[in-house]
Amino acid sequence: MRSSKALLLLASLLMVFASASAFSAQSQAVGSADALLDAAARQSAGIGSLSADFMQEKSMTVLARPMTSQGYFCLRRGDHAANTQASRPADASGFQPTDSLLWAYTRPLASGFIYKDGRGALWEGTPEATRPANERESTVITAIIRNILDWISIDPAALRATYRLERPQADKPVLTLYPLRQSFFARLEVTFADDLKSVRQLTFTERNGDSVRIVFNRTQINEALPAPCASLGTTGNNGK
Repeated sequence: MRSSKALLLLASLLMVFASASAFSAQSQAVGSADALLDAAARQSAGIGSLSADFMQEKSMTVLARPMTSQGYFCLRRGDHAANTQASRPADASGFQPTDSLLWAYTRPLASGFIYKDGRGALWEGTPEATRPANERESTVITAIIRNILDWISIDPAALRATYRLERPQADKPVLTLYPLRQSFFARLEVTFADDLKSVRQLTFTERNGDSVRIVFNRTQINEALPAPCASLGTTGNNGK
């Protein structure tokens, strides 16, 4: 039962990231929106390590209070120069062989997954208590990782045909996206950090008014990974 709950949390995360990863605009999108997207891509280039806490909130019209979960994630690109130069083969997720990632829910259920040494595993209770992922779980993990990388290393040229994009206020680092094809959400609002190096908040609004909001905080880029990321290996500065 606990394993099923953990997989449901991961599947929920996949649905969010799979839909959000290709945030972009049609060629006729307003110039300021394109400019913000391109600037974010430039600022997010060169990431060797990243960690952040997150809060995920699901609001539904049938519930009096939102459902919330909390956690953190850590990314370490083990051979950053090779990754940047695309000189080493990547797997189906876009990860290089030396890359590693930990995604951890701390509430309501301590669970998550870890990707390391080219393999994905699920865990419950503590990241050290892992078990190999089965075929279905591996598919979910691979898809999540691929879409996380799309957020961390933005490729505007590969993403421009997926959404109609607007920039509500020219002086705010916020984009509003509308899917061009059928999706579980009708609108996505992306709020970048002021330096455009990372995403601060994602808000998905469904056609029925339900929404999912993910807020990232304590984001650290190219700094020593925090102690909870120890299961990834050496927690040094991997971006310099």
